Amino acid sequence: MTQENTIAARILGELIPELEYAAPVLLERSERGDPLVGTTSPTDLGFETGSVDSVLLELFKSLVPYVRTILGWGVLIVIQGWLSAGRESRHHDELVATLNALIDENGKLRQTVERIAELLTRRDGATVTAGDVVESIAEATYHLGERDGAHSCV
Repeated sequence: MTQENTIAARILGELIPELEYAAPVLLERSERGDPLVGTTSPTDLGFETGSVDSVLLELFKSLVPYVRTILGWGVLIVIQGWLSAGRESRHHDELVATLNALIDENGKLRQTVERIAELLTRRDGATVTAGDVVESIAEATYHLGERDGAHSCV
């Protein structure tokens, strides 16, 4: 999985917590054009016996292009810079401020973040704001750095 895919999967997992652990596999399958969830034989007693909510899968599929778009419009560079600088959790506010500044400079990026918020609002039934999406991106970034020890994902 490429670094961009790792970051995208982490953000998607933060936006849809129920799919947090499955996000990397789902993203890879989506990129290959494979079905997100495979079917298994009724006699297969593997560990994948749970059902997956089709609404969550549809939300995942609808969010992928938006997450890819925001990464392409500068968010990826901000995240990579934050990770390579070895920022710690106390710099969370700085990361959020940097992301918000980037969004304020780019109207299309703002529209895309707001679209992500709309999709999540529809699913959750509670209002999700663009600020909430930015917070989720910051949380995903923090967890990426946390996972890689000394924040050395790049």
